[in-house]
Amino acid sequence: METKIYKRLFAFIALLVVSAATFAQDTLPAPPLPPENYTLSKEYKLNKKFDSKTLKQFNFKMNSLNKHMLALSTKINTQVAVKMKGFDKKFKTEFKDFGKNFAGSFSDMVPDVDVNVNNNISRNLSDEDYKRQLASGEIIEKIKNYSKSYSVDGNDVLQISNKFGNVTVNTWNKNEFKVDVQMKFSSDNESNVNDMMEGSSVSDSKSGNVVSFRTAIGDANNGQGNKHQNMSIDYKIYMPASNAINISNQFGVITLPNLSGKTTIRLQFGNLIAQQLTNTQNDVSISFTSDKTSFIELFNGGKLKIQHSNFKAGVVNNADAVFGFSKVDIDRLKGSANVDVKFGKGLSIATLGSAKDVNIKAQFAKVNFDINDSDSFNFDITTKMGNGFDNSSGKAKITGKTPSDDERGYSSTKTYRGYVGKSGSDNKVTITTNFGEVNFN
Repeated sequence: METKIYKRLFAFIALLVVSAATFAQDTLPAPPLPPENYTLSKEYKLNKKFDSKTLKQFNFKMNSLNKHMLALSTKINTQVAVKMKGFDKKFKTEFKDFGKNFAGSFSDMVPDVDVNVNNNISRNLSDEDYKRQLASGEIIEKIKNYSKSYSVDGNDVLQISNKFGNVTVNTWNKNEFKVDVQMKFSSDNESNVNDMMEGSSVSDSKSGNVVSFRTAIGDANNGQGNKHQNMSIDYKIYMPASNAINISNQFGVITLPNLSGKTTIRLQFGNLIAQQLTNTQNDVSISFTSDKTSFIELFNGGKLKIQHSNFKAGVVNNADAVFGFSKVDIDRLKGSANVDVKFGKGLSIATLGSAKDVNIKAQFAKVNFDINDSDSFNFDITTKMGNGFDNSSGKAKITGKTPSDDERGYSSTKTYRGYVGKSGSDNKVTITTNFGEVNFN
């Protein structure tokens, strides 16, 4: 009798162990939680009504806080990037079953940041107050100008490296690169203004077919006791539209006209406004500009990388794109494209036109298509976890899916095949999502 009881008890325990193991295999880790809100060391009590003076003071404090948080974010992101490198390998080893549904890498979740923020360079005054204090002599402002030209041919490349200012490009019919720079320095301490002026400069050189201009930033006695301190270094460039240009800029706006030469952009903490970039080998990288929206009217081919930013494009054609922690809107996607979307508010495409071969991989992000005005295309969609595929509008024709409607049980992986418009099109869109969703509106 005791033997039978022990046998039954042993069988029951074995069943519990097997069930627990099965549950552990089927239960996937939850997506990462958003960061907790920062707690300010000082309370800001807001009245229901502001007078204009109080509102300005509050705005100044918030601007100062934003700059502090921006510098803190840069430091944290760099530390996290170091900690996360190689984590994907360890993760896949210890969570083999989870790896079937997660094909990501944590190493590139945090973008590389190459920035050295000088905390002494700040501006905490409105334009109106700045002009008033400048006129009264409370603030001292000094300006230093620089200008240099190089005769060039069609093979020459213009290279710009700048910080704390805007870069504006203009085109002309001369075989010449011309660069005008205005360096403006201000402080309530004239000694600091002089230190900034003496320590800041623009250097130029030509090596082979590359013409380079580089900004060097000076310090200002550590800014001790200063209420105000500011510098801006603005470039105005004149060049042939067909020459290649390479711009690196931090904390400023880059403005581009129509350019047919290869355009390479590295922009951090700024904003890009570009017209038609018609070269097929462009290379554009934008990061940490989420407070403003960057825009390109036409991106005709090459690499496009958007991280921690808001971005809009008119037409994108033949692109290799990476979008991370961003909100990206594209009016029209054409040609071939390989797109990687991770986290953020995802990717929205208004129209697909002559999309011969579009491949989109998304993790923890939405992919939205407005297919009302799109050309006909075939689609192949695979969703793993997440909310799957939403075709509630009924505008897409589904010709096959797994699991089928007749199959019972739950499957974390689902596939959908079909077409939009007319069947038999040469255009094809392939989408794979992990913990995301695909919407055809």
